[in-house]
Amino acid sequence: MHAVHPLTIVKWFFFVLSVASVLYAGLLLVLSEPNIKQATDLAALQAGVKVVNPDMTEYDGEQQVWRLKAKIAEEHGDVVKLDSPHLTMLLDTGQTMPVRAAYGEYHQKKQVIFLQGSVVVRYQEWDLSSEEMFYRQKTGELIAPKDFVLQQEGMVVTGRDLHIFRHDGKVQVLQGVHMNIDELP
Repeated sequence: MHAVHPLTIVKWFFFVLSVASVLYAGLLLVLSEPNIKQATDLAALQAGVKVVNPDMTEYDGEQQVWRLKAKIAEEHGDVVKLDSPHLTMLLDTGQTMPVRAAYGEYHQKKQVIFLQGSVVVRYQEWDLSSEEMFYRQKTGELIAPKDFVLQQEGMVVTGRDLHIFRHDGKVQVLQGVHMNIDELP
């Protein structure tokens, strides 16, 4: 019987360990959910530090999904407080949908942008307003959970719990829909 040198055993051990590590890393990559890349200067924020004119953008692969700007941003742990936020959503249909508010918060771990205080949205030929809305990154929904007014020349729609879906641009109103149409001459 031929004796195996102890260094040969050590070499084979590290070789097998490195191959197993590569396979495990590959498995983690395959099983992990797709990562949405964010480019932001908010990463420079430290707790309590204010940044003037922050600019944050979300991408899904190479496609821009939304862009969030504000006059001032201040980080408080996982929450970034925003003064005069302006969110521009890019719909899969190619349209843009600007959203403005008096103030807001971006919850990084929850991936939700809360907008409050005279929130105004321009969508197609419609003007949408509500006292609060939020954008949920995971589902791509802009939601006005409370009372809203949706206006277009000659038409006003009111209700509660409005959803606009970024992927296809569809609008759903889930509660209390009322519509007024001006009479035509």
